Order: sequence, then C-alpha cells, then structure tokens
Amino acid sequence: MRVYCKTCGYPQTTCLCAHIDSREAPASVLILQHHREVGHAKNTARLITLGLSNATVAAGKTREDFSHVESKVDVQSSALIYPGEKSQPIESAAFTSNVPKTLVFIDGSWRQAFALYSQLPWLSALPQWCFNHAPDSNYTIRHTSQPKSLSTLEAVAYSLKTGYGFDSDPLLALQTAMQNSWQGPAHHRR
Repeated sequence: MRVYCKTCGYPQTTCLCAHIDSREAPASVLILQHHREVGHAKNTARLITLGLSNATVAAGKTREDFSHVESKVDVQSSALIYPGEKSQPIESAAFTSNVPKTLVFIDGSWRQAFALYSQLPWLSALPQWCFNHAPDSNYTIRHTSQPKSLSTLEAVAYSLKTGYGFDSDPLLALQTAMQNSWQGPAHHRR
C-alpha cells in the first residue's frame, strides 16, 4: 500500500515538499480541469496549487460542474488564456494596458480543452489571450501532437512572467522536480 505525503499529496517516495516555494501570484489563477485529468499523476494543475497560494482548480465535465466558479469570474477583470479565434497575443501592449486580476486556464489534452471550452459558453465572453513567442516545453513525461505545446504549469508560468513580470522560476523548478522523481514507464517520455 502506497503512503502519501499529507502536505503535497504525492507518494512519500516522490514527495515534492522540499521543492515547494509557494508564492502569491500578481493575479489569481483559476484552472478549469477536465474530469479525466484529475487522477493523473502527471497532471501539472496540482503542482500549480502547491506553488501559487492564489491558484484554484475546479474539475468537471459539464456546465453544471463549473457553475460554482462561473458566478465568481468577473468578465471585466478576468481573462482566458486559450488559443481561440478571438485571442490576442499576451506579449502585446494590449495585455499590459488592461491587466486582468484573474487568469483562467483550461487543463486537459487539446481535445478535452476544446470540449470544456464548448461546454462553458461563459468562457467566450472573457477577453482571450494566446502565446506568440512561447518557449519550448520542458515537460517531457507526456506526449502531444501539437507543436509548441506547453504543460498547464508552463502556460501559467509564461503568462505570469510575460504579463506581470512575475518570477515563475520556482514554479518551473517544481515541475522539474516532479519529472525527476517520475517513476512511470520510459515510453511516456517525449
């Protein structure tokens, strides 16, 4: 029987507590997680809540599953980080002229993210931002067919660094520590 750390929630053999440097981000981070991602040991949304004191994860599949967060998201002061048709580059001056107080991310595969975006029409009312100059991903324990794909943690880190000048290195270090302790099959690595 596996014994889990009561603080970080990871198995004690891969405990990440020594790598947690929790900070408050300059914007609240809300992660809408596809229900199939919740139990994945490789999901980075859980890491984000360990590394940012003002990050929240809401999981589900249907609009009803997310109704409790829908009412808390203010259209005037929130933004969705999502590469949709209405998205503008976060690297542009337009982002810094009206900096959001809450950043919303969708956590899941591209197919799952699109499904959630389609299920939650209130997301399309939010200003949307994408990445024009995203760095290469260092997340190597999951496969993707999309070029320039970032883990959810990397997307949060890049958004906070680019849009707010926030030092997101401790967050990225937490992802590295999780990957270094990963004990899953080698074929899961890129």
